[in-house]
Amino acid sequence: MSARIFAIRMAVALIAVLGFALHRWTGAAPLLWIGSVFYLLCLVMYLRSLLTALMLTRRVTADLLVVTVMVVAFLAKTPLSGALVAWFISLGLAISFFIIERTRRRIEALIRQKDKDVRIMRDGSFLEVPVEAVRPGDVAIVPQGEMIPVDGQIVEGASSVDESVITGEPFSVYRQAGDRVTSGSISLTSQLKVRADKAGDKGFLYVMSREIAASLKTKPDIHQRADKIVQFFICGVVLYALGVFLFTGGLTGDTATGLVRMAAVTAVACPCAWALSVPTAFAAVIGGLGAHGILVRGGIPLEMVGRAVHFILDKTGTLTRGKPRVSEVVSFGSPKTELLRLAASVESGFNHPVAGAVLAYAAANGVFPLPARETEYLPGVGVKAIAEGREVMLGNAESVTAQGMQLPADVPMDGRAVWIAVDGEIAGAVVIQDELMDSAQGLADALRSLGAKSVVLATGDSDEAEARRVARRIGADRCQWGLKPEDKVGLVSELTGLGTTVMVGDGVNDALSLSRADVGISIGSAKADLAIKSSDIVIMREDASSLVAVVQAGRRLIRVIRQNYAWAIGFNLAGIALATAGVLSPWLAALFHHASSILVVANSARLVKMPVNGKQ
Repeated sequence: MSARIFAIRMAVALIAVLGFALHRWTGAAPLLWIGSVFYLLCLVMYLRSLLTALMLTRRVTADLLVVTVMVVAFLAKTPLSGALVAWFISLGLAISFFIIERTRRRIEALIRQKDKDVRIMRDGSFLEVPVEAVRPGDVAIVPQGEMIPVDGQIVEGASSVDESVITGEPFSVYRQAGDRVTSGSISLTSQLKVRADKAGDKGFLYVMSREIAASLKTKPDIHQRADKIVQFFICGVVLYALGVFLFTGGLTGDTATGLVRMAAVTAVACPCAWALSVPTAFAAVIGGLGAHGILVRGGIPLEMVGRAVHFILDKTGTLTRGKPRVSEVVSFGSPKTELLRLAASVESGFNHPVAGAVLAYAAANGVFPLPARETEYLPGVGVKAIAEGREVMLGNAESVTAQGMQLPADVPMDGRAVWIAVDGEIAGAVVIQDELMDSAQGLADALRSLGAKSVVLATGDSDEAEARRVARRIGADRCQWGLKPEDKVGLVSELTGLGTTVMVGDGVNDALSLSRADVGISIGSAKADLAIKSSDIVIMREDASSLVAVVQAGRRLIRVIRQNYAWAIGFNLAGIALATAGVLSPWLAALFHHASSILVVANSARLVKMPVNGKQ
């Protein structure tokens, strides 16, 4: 249903209410006609919506209750009560719809790569085609700073490539002609030309998108269970009202009394308070969180977060900033200052994140690089140059061992080692850490205090020491590293079998697991589009503590909904008993009914002001 229909239905019901109310006050006949015309128009709109739902979904909706109330109230000559019921339900549902729809549009606005064409060279011609139209052998042109759209081999150019959204590795890698690249990674420093080695619809990014779309279609089992409950509830209310009519007038011949009793029962029993209990709470909490940069696709994900017992947290970009910093220099004999100068001298000839971190650390310690020559990238992740007349190499374990050097054993390091070799011998290491967000410190403890049974750090980063360091800092119960996307999906499946599970991530490698989890949460609006598409909740700020605020919101939402239900059920039972006994006239029944609805809405409104990061 569109926003326009919601607005029209609400306005039509309001005009009917005003027409009948002013006629009751002034006695002016034109006002009665105005009220009657708009009353019938509103009834037709609700009836059409009911019939459409029956034909398309074969399900009874709450529109049946409104139609029943309006028909009976009109026959009992108490149309004001029927108009009030129609308007109040229209108002509550419209508010909920507008807030949730606005949030949905904001989430969709974050998705930038959707339906973006790929620039390719084919048979000597330049073309722009959808990614699914790319053929093997086409050469994709990837400008600096853009996402690589195809799986294939670089045929021209060299660049630092950010593969973190694919692999979870936090630092960019150097890729040049002849190297393979995967769709979804980003060319950071220069333009590349990539020859596709498979059709566009067979590439990693496209296949991942297709799997996510299929997963999202089958995800919301909770919706189906809730729909079944609503079917029984709606039909039960209507049948009870018919029973009241039969036993109080239909069988005795006093049709007028039966209609008045039935009108009173339907006016008070039509579950406006019940119907408004959930949507008004959803609207209030979604609106409140949206004001703090937390976007939620409807209230059910929040309710499930409030019940969650297992949390799976990605590392890079979720708990850490994906920016390297040097924590220390480890030396195996040479003075640390001398080793740092050599490292800074080599890195001064390169432009990548680790080089920047080494140079920043050297400057902070008063060490300045000397000129270096014969700079060279090495296979794997390594660099080499001549500095101070010595051959100096920096690299990870793979690049060092590829040069025939033996790594020292059992060297404790609190982070990722970038080994330093001088003249073919390991001289020490620069210890690199992926900078942890301040808000991530002790995050797992905060989640456990809110009912979590387990918090798992799950990262595609292959560095065990760095993964364990972050796990210790946040207080995780388990730590798993070097995970591929399918490994994360397996972990999600394992934990969802044990209880409601939340997955928190930010990259393409998290997207499928985000969609498979009971609730997927992405952190950071400038992250991978697939992660945002597959998430139920988007935390736009890079602030891990907002996850705690989301869980708090979910738990508070559950409490408020339970309070609303308790109030609505209590009021309805009392009202039904009084209306059945003839104590309440249709007019008083409508007032009684709307008093409970107002209290429910007021209770839900408390959710707008939510504590976020410990603040109101």
